[in-house]
Amino acid sequence: MKKIAVIISSILLSSAATAADTYESISHVKYTDYDGNDVISLDSTYYFSPKATTGPYDQFEYINKQSNVYGSYIDDDFGDVTKVGGEYFLDQFVFGAGYQNLDYGNSRDAFNLSAGYFFNPDLLMKATYIDVEDGEDNFRFDLAYNHKLNSTDYIGFTVSADDDFDYRAVSAKYFMDLQQGNYLTVEGTVADTDDFGSSWVLGSNYYFTKATSVFVTFDKNDDYSFGAEHFFNRNVGLELGYANNWDDSDYDAYYANVSLQF
Repeated sequence: MKKIAVIISSILLSSAATAADTYESISHVKYTDYDGNDVISLDSTYYFSPKATTGPYDQFEYINKQSNVYGSYIDDDFGDVTKVGGEYFLDQFVFGAGYQNLDYGNSRDAFNLSAGYFFNPDLLMKATYIDVEDGEDNFRFDLAYNHKLNSTDYIGFTVSADDDFDYRAVSAKYFMDLQQGNYLTVEGTVADTDDFGSSWVLGSNYYFTKATSVFVTFDKNDDYSFGAEHFFNRNVGLELGYANNWDDSDYDAYYANVSLQF
């Protein structure tokens, strides 16, 4: 009986240690020092039901399924951008709305309305109508798929295009639980537009623990960044990063990002 009690106790302790953390509010405060331009950004999302992590404090399921409201504000030496919006999930459907104001000399508003359908919990088709002041209205279509490799690992894909097919993009994310408290993510996006040509970006995060990680990114224009993030507890984290360009070393950017999760 004592052996059985010890085994049960060990199982319960193991389950508690690996239980996912949940949050309803996720916010960030970020300061970036570019050459000749300082940028301050704030963003916050409130979920109406608990949102569970996939291991690390800042990693969540590939396709969001929690109703939410969000807002963000970016201010630099030349202007500012304000965004608000939300999503509502009802059975197999999701509905969204958003508003954006760009004020860089001339103020411009943009509105969007979206509707999506889950063919299954891991496959979502969504259409978004975008109305830009003094601009051309358009529709954007997204198909997101989450392929579960096992109980923890997954590969997520999203294919996007506008109604004229002037914009096409494919993004993917790979999440792996390396066991012993280590995790790895690899993600990238390839996009092509008729007006601006093609682009791509690739990035990766390695987690020493669910609280501490390092990251690196690189893109087609030879821009790169790297840095580290650490959560002091399950609620407060700090990320420090540096960015530059291989071809133009005069381009420098340093940033600090505080995460607040409750």
